[in-house]
Amino acid sequence: MRSQNSNSQSGRRPGGQRILYDAHGTRVKGSPLSNKLVRFLLFGVIPYIVINGIILLLVCSTPKISIEVKDTNDYVSSDIVFNVHSLLPLKEMKVTMESAPVEYEKSGQNYRCTVSQNGTFYVEATSVNGMMRAAYADVSMLDDTAPAVDEESANIDQGVLSFSISDTQSGVNYDSIYAVVNEEDIVYPSAVDRTLGTVTIPLPSKVTSVELYFEDMVGNARSGHITVNTTLIDPNAAEDEADEGDSAKSEDSGAEAETS
Repeated sequence: MRSQNSNSQSGRRPGGQRILYDAHGTRVKGSPLSNKLVRFLLFGVIPYIVINGIILLLVCSTPKISIEVKDTNDYVSSDIVFNVHSLLPLKEMKVTMESAPVEYEKSGQNYRCTVSQNGTFYVEATSVNGMMRAAYADVSMLDDTAPAVDEESANIDQGVLSFSISDTQSGVNYDSIYAVVNEEDIVYPSAVDRTLGTVTIPLPSKVTSVELYFEDMVGNARSGHITVNTTLIDPNAAEDEADEGDSAKSEDSGAEAETS
């Protein structure tokens, strides 16, 4: 009984742990920092993990790149917007189109440039820690190809050459079509069906060669040679050429187109 009173008066537990009370008799809890394990975790392990994590993040930080190719309005050029996000400052950035350098404008982390050809758009960014990332996008909506003549459609009937022509992007400029006959006479189409893409050109009675010229709506041009069966233009043409020492070869199709 005496021992219990002694422990109560001294504020100690039977194990020797001291218990403190404030002036109002409320028990005062001990500080967690008085625990050696807590101090080791707070001032040793956690700072070590945080500091080394930050170092690892900075060393391994790699730029992020996103590219957006805008639609074209004229089939001649297109705007490209790309974003480069980097935790660290950039050391170097390369922007190319088919390996050729491209000029660009910067606004914050966004960049904008204009390209006028199809191909592979490439961005490469390197941060100050030496980490590099690259991204690319294909540009294919620009019209850099001239219209095409359907070679199998080329035909001569009753002195009229007809053929089909098409362009899958900007479209055929039908006003640009004409033919050079016998290497000197320019002949324009007599009829054009823009819906079907068919063109008819009247030919003179004696024809030895026909070369077509045509463009698309953005100016891509091409020429096409037509091998003509002269007997379908003038039945007497073959005999006239034979008398002059020339030979005329007759073909079943009447005309053969070859674009170049």
